[in-house]
Amino acid sequence: MQHNETSMNLKGILFTGIVVLMLIGITFPGLTGSWTRNDAWMAYSYVFHYSTLTTLCSYMATCLIYLLLIVCIWSNHPKGKALLFIYLSTLVFVVWALFTIYEASVQSMLLDDVSINMILVPLFFLLGYEKSIFESARRMLPYILIIMCGLIVWSSISFIWKYGVSTETINSPSKEMFAVAISAYWCYALGTPDSSRFHRTFKYVLGICLLICAFLIRSRSWVIQCLLLLYAMSSYGSGKKAKIRKVLAVFAVVLVFVLIVYMLPNVTGALFNRGNEDTRSGQYETFFSQVEPASLLWGQGFNASYSYIGNENYRYFDNQYIYMMFHYGALPVLCLFGVISGLFRKINKDLLSAEDRAYIIGCRMMSLFYLAALGGLSVYFKFGWNLSTLLVFVFIGRGLEMMSESRKLQNHRDLQLVKPPVAILTHVKG
Repeated sequence: MQHNETSMNLKGILFTGIVVLMLIGITFPGLTGSWTRNDAWMAYSYVFHYSTLTTLCSYMATCLIYLLLIVCIWSNHPKGKALLFIYLSTLVFVVWALFTIYEASVQSMLLDDVSINMILVPLFFLLGYEKSIFESARRMLPYILIIMCGLIVWSSISFIWKYGVSTETINSPSKEMFAVAISAYWCYALGTPDSSRFHRTFKYVLGICLLICAFLIRSRSWVIQCLLLLYAMSSYGSGKKAKIRKVLAVFAVVLVFVLIVYMLPNVTGALFNRGNEDTRSGQYETFFSQVEPASLLWGQGFNASYSYIGNENYRYFDNQYIYMMFHYGALPVLCLFGVISGLFRKINKDLLSAEDRAYIIGCRMMSLFYLAALGGLSVYFKFGWNLSTLLVFVFIGRGLEMMSESRKLQNHRDLQLVKPPVAILTHVKG
């Protein structure tokens, strides 16, 4: 085996190790924690129990991501916009690291929910440029989905069995795990080819399972996302039967929805009772009554906080764009949009196979679902160094790499057409 092949395989193995460590960090606290009742909110909150093992896994995963990111940047020699994103993200990261070192410990800087690491998230697309990393991610997707769906069902059913179907929760392991499951499903449903009837059927089965999980955790946002995703999968295509396929897709999605409502009347009833509740606008009003909108351009740092729901030092916000800008300014968000916008450049159909074109279109759809989740069409979906973000950006990066290769090939062909043949030049000189 040649040296570069060995290097590529090592990158895939390293990525697999990162995913395993992140899965341990998600599942173990969710399985070993306990429920406590918050009388002020009249709801139950899950207290995650973090052990030495989970802390060690988080440390190791963070360090390995740094290593893998540096290796991918070094080996791909990015140019143009990619290099600009690297410079901007690194500059913002270094500036905030210098400020944060006086406000928090190194552990908090690396592992906290508001870690400065999130500034570098837009650079994760470079991992997708490595085929071994992409293939490693694609192989693990079905297993991640099955594990997450199983744990969500177990956690939700055990809570309902113990406390009742109408009991409210502030947070839960199911909501945390669903963010990973839906991200893996975006990648699996839209980023892997339908090579067989069994494969297509398996995608729909997993999609229905996710929709059931969305009902179990009583999330209106995720129910909407799952329905839209099932419709997108069913209706996607072109040709004479495209319109018929879209109509049939609507009926199929509605039928699945009705069947779930019929099969889980207590759970769906509890969800529908919250249908008219407004759980978001109050946060915006509270936030902007205390935070100057102009300050979001440059950010207020690691310890930025505001007073919300009885907490005098609340650092979070459901809308992840505002959350990011609140702490570290607008540049990381602009880099995020800049990276994803590359997927929407014109595709040269003559230089891409049908499978590659389908993959890029799937990545476009995936990015829209992802951006919607960051904007608030989600529950407990976080922008940061987590498994959800990592998977999505590896697949987006692969789509960008395909488009980049097609542009290089097009430029090469254009040069060949413009450059006069050598024989003609020799004849003229003679």
